Amino acid sequence: MDTKNVIAAISLSAAVIIFYALFFAPEPDPSRIKKDPIEKTKTVENSDTPSLDKNENFTKLTRKDALSENDRIQFENNNIIGSVSLKGATIDDLTFKKYNVELNGNEKVTLLSPRKVEDGYLIESGFVTTNKNIDMPDSSTIWKISGNKKLTNNNPIKLVWSNSQGIEFEKHISLDDQFLFTVKEKIINSSDKTYNFYSYGQIIRNKLPKISGFYILHEGFLSVLDDQLIEEDYDDIQEKKFTQTAQEGFFGFSDKFWLTSIIPPRSKEFKTTFDYKNKFRANYISSEGTEAGPNDTIEEKIQIIVAAKRVKTIDGYAENLNINKFDLAIDWGVMYFLTKPLFFAIDYFFKFFGNYGLAIIAVTVCIRLAFFPLANYSFRSMGKMKLLQPEMTRLKELHKNDKMKLQQAMMALYKKRKSKSYEWMFANFSTNSSLLCFIQSIVCNY
Repeated sequence: MDTKNVIAAISLSAAVIIFYALFFAPEPDPSRIKKDPIEKTKTVENSDTPSLDKNENFTKLTRKDALSENDRIQFENNNIIGSVSLKGATIDDLTFKKYNVELNGNEKVTLLSPRKVEDGYLIESGFVTTNKNIDMPDSSTIWKISGNKKLTNNNPIKLVWSNSQGIEFEKHISLDDQFLFTVKEKIINSSDKTYNFYSYGQIIRNKLPKISGFYILHEGFLSVLDDQLIEEDYDDIQEKKFTQTAQEGFFGFSDKFWLTSIIPPRSKEFKTTFDYKNKFRANYISSEGTEAGPNDTIEEKIQIIVAAKRVKTIDGYAENLNINKFDLAIDWGVMYFLTKPLFFAIDYFFKFFGNYGLAIIAVTVCIRLAFFPLANYSFRSMGKMKLLQPEMTRLKELHKNDKMKLQQAMMALYKKRKSKSYEWMFANFSTNSSLLCFIQSIVCNY
């Protein structure tokens, strides 16, 4: 077969697959659960660690009714606006101020919603204990506000709740000028007894979100635990939960454009779990309890990032907060080392030309120029192969009934003419791999 036709066929096939996946592929069916034969990484359950399972029965409400059902503390900065529910002290109302649902529309993107809404999506944190004789705050606890009545990047808030056993719980929540919440959980034990407490943080998603279903883009559970990137699809977790212990990392839910994540306390071992029990949950709980003796105080700090997946934002938090591999919250693909630089090249040319179409053309030209020596070498190899076509046809006819002699004759011909049949394939593979990375950087970031 003519090598030009082979290249054309491969290119056309790749284009058809990509075009179909982008515009015509059906959305994944939430009712179909994919079988996963690969055993997930696990740890042995520690019977001394308390469970985060809770029995919750409530009537579904509209988002408007759910927001007005309980008292709330408003928060706002230049990028996000929303509220923290005093019932359960949950972050369950967040809207992005600079992103619209539709390109030319006015409706802003709302990501988080209260747990009683059908598509509820919320974040909660605190302490739990194995001691059943202690009253602990839960999702129905009504917290009181102390001090500032509104959370901004200049004004943190303080929430307090006390039980009848002389133990006071405090939450100190601060907000930066972008997408970071810092939550300091404190327990003040004024009793004459000693207790063990385990810190936790949890993200709850009531239903499967609408996902693009594009095969090179991950949407679902995401974590980096002790330097290991872990990506789990929703249907995998519906079938079997994932559990792993780690010393450091982050976890959360990754959408195409949005990230909801928790960074547990540093330098303390914790157990991360992804599961599905009528709702999707991603959580951590400390592996060992922290002892609070009589008249003692304990404190833990977690960080919560609910952000638009802009490269500058994600990379900024990765560097400023020293979060290992947080930049992988953006799906750069397996050829990360090529895909990310290509994104920066597109971004540079966009700022230069002010047009993404021209930026894509400019990057494509740069790729072609970078690989021109290989491409030129490939064309010379293809030219040699074309000159050999008449002799190859003669040998095929001469040895049509003896494949072994045909192969030996072909090898002798290549050696005599100093030609290698695979040279052009390597050059084209290198160029096409770079172009596929280019496509990945566009799909995952625009």
